[in-house]
Amino acid sequence: MIVVRCAGALAVRVGEPRIAGQMAGAILIGPTLLGGQIEGVVEGAESGGLVGDLFPPAAVEVLTQTGAVGMILYMLLVGMTIDPTPMRRRLGTILVLALSVIASMGLLAVATAGWLQADDGWRGPGAAGAAFTLALAAALAAQGVPIAARILEERGLLHTEIGAVVIAAGACATTLALVTSGIAIRGGDRAAAAELAVIVAAAAVLVTIAAPLARSRWMRLTPLVAVAVLLAIALAAGFGGKALLGTVLVGPLVAGIAVRNGGHAAVFLERHLGAVVRGVLLPVFLAVAALHVNLRELGLSALAPVLALIATVVVVKWAAAYLSARAAGFGGRDARAIGGLLQCGGVMTIAVSLDVLQAGIITTRTHALLTLAGLVTTLVAGPLLASSGLSRRAAQAPAT
Repeated sequence: MIVVRCAGALAVRVGEPRIAGQMAGAILIGPTLLGGQIEGVVEGAESGGLVGDLFPPAAVEVLTQTGAVGMILYMLLVGMTIDPTPMRRRLGTILVLALSVIASMGLLAVATAGWLQADDGWRGPGAAGAAFTLALAAALAAQGVPIAARILEERGLLHTEIGAVVIAAGACATTLALVTSGIAIRGGDRAAAAELAVIVAAAAVLVTIAAPLARSRWMRLTPLVAVAVLLAIALAAGFGGKALLGTVLVGPLVAGIAVRNGGHAAVFLERHLGAVVRGVLLPVFLAVAALHVNLRELGLSALAPVLALIATVVVVKWAAAYLSARAAGFGGRDARAIGGLLQCGGVMTIAVSLDVLQAGIITTRTHALLTLAGLVTTLVAGPLLASSGLSRRAAQAPAT
């Protein structure tokens, strides 16, 4: 925890997002530098080495459950940052951007899966090829919405038209990526897709009914009671989603969006819980994810291809978003800014990767690759936005 938080503070001092430093710091306390492995990182694996000594199975279980709760609350807060107003006003543009990101990463995942499956050690034992491909596509397509929001806020762009479009498109792309990972976890076939579609449709109906009710006068509870109810809903949605979809990420994200305009409860929750979630619980989740990451597993022989793949992810994702933004009528500067932010995977790439790792679809070697991709795409997001030349004064009119 101390290492992760210190690394986050150091990142801020050098102009990078805090979470980028936390991600790098989490890797430092894992097997990459310390060696060994924790128990249960893959089925049948036993703890060993310095990491195994420092993190016995009981401690890992506590950290895992704490990290899961932290990620549920984090996704709730992420959902609460997403304003549905621009999604209704520029729905076509936002869907085009989100689908272009998903499609580009899907095509890249198809090409990458063939290369990775030609070599042992990337696909989980017994995992279907389709599930492996879908898992790669989901992890690479997920967008770091909170990281993009923080970068936009630091540059005074969060409440502009560009900022609203980026956050909304990123949320749509991430939601689609999470649904894709759910299909992969359930087997990656048509039956899994159909079963998941029924679950998602039922959840959408419940949200449609519950969201207006939650904002009605009949549900105006005191802040403490409203927050308690909201936390209970988020936790139920997270662990229910884990049982039904294989991931804790979708339910609380949808719950956060549903209560985005929920008045004092939403404000109270962000004010009193936001710092704890981002400063304590999220680093715990990152630490748990890092305990499964050993960059040594990539090997020197695979290092150059892996770095080339990550560079390709950045370029292809940026290009897909840039071209879609241009087609939607944005100028070159605005489109470059949109591309730079939508290519950022960040903690969402790591979260999806950890889900599919625990489902046995990918190995720790692939998880190391995807974690590195999440870190690199986070580190380059700020510089890409800066290189676009977009400033608050140059941005389009504020979103309403």
